[in-house]
Amino acid sequence: MTEQQRPQRVEKVLVVGAGVSGLTTALELARVRENGTPRFNVQVVAERPADKTVSVIAGALWEFPPAVCGQHGNQLSIMRSKRWSVEAYKEFRKLAPNAGVHMVTANSYFGIKIEDDWLERTKMQELEKLSEAEEIDGFRRLTQDEIKQVPPSFQVKDGYQLRVPAIDTPLYTRWLRDQLDQCDNVTVTYGKRITDRLTPQSAKIRKDWGVDAIVNCTGMGAAELAGASMVPLRGALVRVPMERWPKGKQPKTAYAISKTAHQQDMVFIVPRQTHLILGGLVEPSEYDTHIGKEYKPVKDMFDRCKRFAPDLLKGVELADTDVDVIAGLRPYRVENVCVEKEYGFNIVHNYGHGGSGFSLSYGCAREAIGLLDSMEGASFRVVDLRPAALHQHADAYTSLQTPTFTTARLDGQEVSVEQPVYA
Repeated sequence: MTEQQRPQRVEKVLVVGAGVSGLTTALELARVRENGTPRFNVQVVAERPADKTVSVIAGALWEFPPAVCGQHGNQLSIMRSKRWSVEAYKEFRKLAPNAGVHMVTANSYFGIKIEDDWLERTKMQELEKLSEAEEIDGFRRLTQDEIKQVPPSFQVKDGYQLRVPAIDTPLYTRWLRDQLDQCDNVTVTYGKRITDRLTPQSAKIRKDWGVDAIVNCTGMGAAELAGASMVPLRGALVRVPMERWPKGKQPKTAYAISKTAHQQDMVFIVPRQTHLILGGLVEPSEYDTHIGKEYKPVKDMFDRCKRFAPDLLKGVELADTDVDVIAGLRPYRVENVCVEKEYGFNIVHNYGHGGSGFSLSYGCAREAIGLLDSMEGASFRVVDLRPAALHQHADAYTSLQTPTFTTARLDGQEVSVEQPVYA
């Protein structure tokens, strides 16, 4: 493979994938203005529309990394994700209470004292700072009286509260689609699938679609298109219609047990506009999504939620005809979330979000656009790959070991890279 000619100016972009990452990236591209006119012409191509993707099956309660369902443990990835998640929070907060987004009080409980876990302590400290700076809302530590309200069998020892976005995924993905339909500089094509590795055929794809660059937002499809180490994290949710509760008494608080001794011993209760969502389940390397009420882990998941909130779920049974189960595969990349460009090719990747696709959506989309900008002209511009969280809240990371960033010559210019670039 030889290096391809770079565009002097990226104006036409092909976004591959129509889940939340693909549609958000397309919308953010469509919104960029230069001298009052659209900066990009955007084409979206996907095998399936958004309502047929895993995005509509997501729990979609905003989380700050490290997230339970995100599953990423790489420290550098977590720090990059913190910035992305705050950007998404601010955008969702502006949208609420419209577009299927509303702000809810969320209580997170832990089976340990938070100070005894380095990652959780650091996460809590940063959430407190973000709340003080009004970048997020409503942080406070739960009192011991509030902790004691949790049934003793869950062995909860600590917790805190936030105001966070809860996204009704079918409504929100429909809103994204409708927003794109209103953009004169966006076209969407469903029913077409791009196969095989992107890099060897990127020149042909760009010629066939008449674009300058490609953004890969294919989730699990990145295993094929990017050769990525993708692992499905199967999840399932139980949905209870909100009309089961009389108006004025409908649930308004979300609950999550985020740190327990056993991986599946989680509780996830989220009120949406249309349903109360019960979870959670994380099953790595399980591909079959045809699981339902008869599946034992689903039964156990429902029973945990009912034990946690017996008054709230009084009279609700898994066997009820208006209660259903949905399942999907979270697209987890072993290394970390991938928002990167292929050096020497006109490709930007935005995939591997695990269960945090909504929480990271706007931040990742905007970084992908920055990477598109950086590939213009005869050489790449210098891109600072160090996580912004180090600059913003350095005191929270004093004991964190970060990679040594080196510089290398690339197209006659020095760039910061995580690994050496070999000629």
